[in-house]
Amino acid sequence: MSCAGKGYGTNPQSNAYLIAQFFPNGILNAKAIRSQRNCRKSKPKYPSFTPVLSGLSTTTSPSGGYSLVYISGSNYLPDEVTIVKFGNDYLPVIYYSSSYLSFVVPLNLNPGNYPVRVANIYNGNFSPVVNQSYPGNINLSDNSIIYTIT
Repeated sequence: MSCAGKGYGTNPQSNAYLIAQFFPNGILNAKAIRSQRNCRKSKPKYPSFTPVLSGLSTTTSPSGGYSLVYISGSNYLPDEVTIVKFGNDYLPVIYYSSSYLSFVVPLNLNPGNYPVRVANIYNGNFSPVVNQSYPGNINLSDNSIIYTIT
């Protein structure tokens, strides 16, 4: 038997449901048909909005040279919601999927080490960025990967 409204289930506690069709309505107690076990209550869970940074396709490039970097991870969102924090600058990305992005390393940076993190910007309801009067909440990935410009 199973919880009310959920069908019979896979582990019946009683055979009363097998003979219920032979009794007129009202004779067989409905509680006898239902299982005596407690129904599991599931609590709704929202998906994580925090992006996860797993890896970069390359972690070095020469100063002033063009470099396209691919990012793997998860929880990436389209429509300019996901961006990259490269050092102290925020860069736009090319969205391929919820687990794959790319960005171009700025050409005008000095040699050095730059932490790379992925960020999702929450503007209230994931609506496209239209005349926003506030910048939104930025959720950064928990980890960073160091990118070196030589």
